[in-house]
Amino acid sequence: MRDLHLQCQLDRAQVFVHRAAQMSQASVVGWCERMTQNQGMGFQIAGGATLIVGPNRTWRLALASVLLALCAVGSLYRALSEPSLGWRFAAGSNGEVVAQATESASPPRLRGVTRISATTSSAEKLAVDLTPQIVIESAGIHNDYETQDAFFAAQQQLWRIVHSPAVEIEHEGGITTATPHARGIDELGPRFWFPWVVALLSLSVGLAIWVYRPASSASWCYLVASAGYAFGMLCTSTWGARLLTQPPQGWPELHVASHIGSFMTQAGLCTLLWLHPRRLGGNWMPWALVVVALVSAAAEVGRWVPTISIAFRMPIVLMALLLWVILLMQWRACRDDAGQRAQLKWFALLLVMGLSTTFIAYAFGATGRVVDVPQNYGLGTVALIFLGLVPMVTRVGIFQLEAWWPRAWLWFLGGMLVIALDLALIVTLDIGSENAIALSLAVAGWLYFPLRQLVWRRMSQGALPGTRDVLPQILEIVTHGQSERAVLNQKWRQLWDTLFQPSRMIAAGAGSPALTHEPIAQGIAEEGRVLVVPACGPLEMLQLELPERGARLFNPADLRRATEISGLVKQGLESNEAFDRGARQERQRIASDLHDDLGAKLLTIAQASGSDRVAGMARQALDEMRLSVRGLTGDAALAANVFADWRAEAVTRLAAAGLQVQWQADDPPADLTLPARTHVQLTRVLREAVSNVIRHSAASTCRVRIACDGGRIQLEVSDDGHGIGDTKPKGDHGNGLPGIERRIRLLDGSFTLGRADMGGVMLRAEVPLASQISKDAIQ
Repeated sequence: MRDLHLQCQLDRAQVFVHRAAQMSQASVVGWCERMTQNQGMGFQIAGGATLIVGPNRTWRLALASVLLALCAVGSLYRALSEPSLGWRFAAGSNGEVVAQATESASPPRLRGVTRISATTSSAEKLAVDLTPQIVIESAGIHNDYETQDAFFAAQQQLWRIVHSPAVEIEHEGGITTATPHARGIDELGPRFWFPWVVALLSLSVGLAIWVYRPASSASWCYLVASAGYAFGMLCTSTWGARLLTQPPQGWPELHVASHIGSFMTQAGLCTLLWLHPRRLGGNWMPWALVVVALVSAAAEVGRWVPTISIAFRMPIVLMALLLWVILLMQWRACRDDAGQRAQLKWFALLLVMGLSTTFIAYAFGATGRVVDVPQNYGLGTVALIFLGLVPMVTRVGIFQLEAWWPRAWLWFLGGMLVIALDLALIVTLDIGSENAIALSLAVAGWLYFPLRQLVWRRMSQGALPGTRDVLPQILEIVTHGQSERAVLNQKWRQLWDTLFQPSRMIAAGAGSPALTHEPIAQGIAEEGRVLVVPACGPLEMLQLELPERGARLFNPADLRRATEISGLVKQGLESNEAFDRGARQERQRIASDLHDDLGAKLLTIAQASGSDRVAGMARQALDEMRLSVRGLTGDAALAANVFADWRAEAVTRLAAAGLQVQWQADDPPADLTLPARTHVQLTRVLREAVSNVIRHSAASTCRVRIACDGGRIQLEVSDDGHGIGDTKPKGDHGNGLPGIERRIRLLDGSFTLGRADMGGVMLRAEVPLASQISKDAIQ
């Protein structure tokens, strides 16, 4: 009947196993294809190679699923093969053995259990004195081999007792008789299910990587590490969750095998870091680790040393220290690659979070002081190393993990400080666990948290300037104008260089050959290596690579900051454009009023006046008004038309004054236009220069030369008069020449006054056209 009931329980357990296999297979199919295409800890596809698909992948997937199912069924079968008495026996807090009921119909809790006995079907009387050392969670907690042998001998006797027809339990309340029956699946409890699920999930990760990348050494390293950990956790789930005992057949061997699994985990991780992301040396390292594991196992089996601390715990601690040495070597080897260092940051955090508690426990154990903590839960932290690989290489980019990497460190170190202080106080001082945890929390609150706040404040400030620090550069961009694109984009690039100090910055528009990724409007690309800054009006799209001169990757905080800065610049440009638009509309209104009102009156005066002098002055004022209107409206004019107007006016005035005129002007390009500001100012300069020749030079000939060369316009007026200094102009104190020079300076040009080769005065003005286009847009 017990066998039939056990078979029934296993049939029920198949539901869990089938679901676990489905979950594992789904995880393999669902995320492995994405995972292997990411560059995470050596799992990238080199040279663009495709994944191995087809029948080979199919049988590996089937083999992985079968292996997961066998592990799940095997551990379930071993756990359910123990007969149940209706209680779970464990060590109490005061050094006694207590029995906690596992079924609602069972008697209440039994305290002070001292002895368990039975009479077999062959009339043989069996009895075992129950002590905390016998109901302890694992045989590995016993440090010397003599105590371990006594533990396993007692378990053999207990196994025979629970297979008897009736069992007597002696406790402080008397003697209770129990009838053994098949253990129900509901009696397994969280002490079984937690390590069981954690083991299968961790093994799924290792198998998943191996299924799709069997040729990768990193895949094999991870598979070995996850398989070793999963095997140890499955063993722990059976004997750590037992009600009283376990099948004694093979238990000591499984105990040693679980230690080999621990060496597999450490050796796999050491080899993984030895080979990836950069190969640090030859293949001697993994072989040396294999030798250490085999020697440790042989020392345990052959009892070469007196205690388990020397045979197992000390080599494990030394191998863990070696793991950190290799990690530091990799960190140094990858110092010039921000992507690889980001991987190492996350992987190092996983190692610390996964191995710290076990390392502390094993370190105490290596000294002979065994820390009695629940292994079924305490060893579960190691699973973070394997489960943490999933977000690292699938849906969550490295740059997103790196963003909160410092916070995770601070959070984890705070918890570890409390745990370490608690363990240290329990082991070194003769105080209870309640007092130890209270004292450790007090010390952590007084010492760690103020230090944490100081460190976090320093880290939050960062090495890069804040938004407030670059506000002057932002203002310079938004007030510079939008016409002179080259200078404006230079300031734009300087702003982003100050903000993020990228190792490289290129202008990258849509379809640009400089792009190394699919074009995106804005965001982070290439797993944090590239930040794309969107175009903004006349400002070009930029591609920034590796901030802080290649020291790290871009993260979401950088993207939020870039979006904030781009928004500020865009808002500033839009506001400036709105202001300019309003100013242009107002100037056009004023120009329209001048043209329609004042222009009409001046024209009436010029036509109706009976005096030639008055009519001439009216026409001259009308020309000046029209020139002012052109300047207000801001309309550009073709250079050919401007040159023709200048010639007509200058030749007419000089000829009327009796001077011969030499006009020399280059033919401007057909599409060359002069901004309104340049047109107005140069017209007035030419007009003043011609007036000076007529009034003060006493010349007979005047030469006017206009040249266009390389984006600059040159205007030169020369005469054959008496020159500068020979005769001072009467009634004129030289206000004309300073006015000319002031107008040229306003155009960012150069002004020269000297002796002409004709003998008189030479006035030369040279003005750049590009800068005037920008300034004209501002005006």
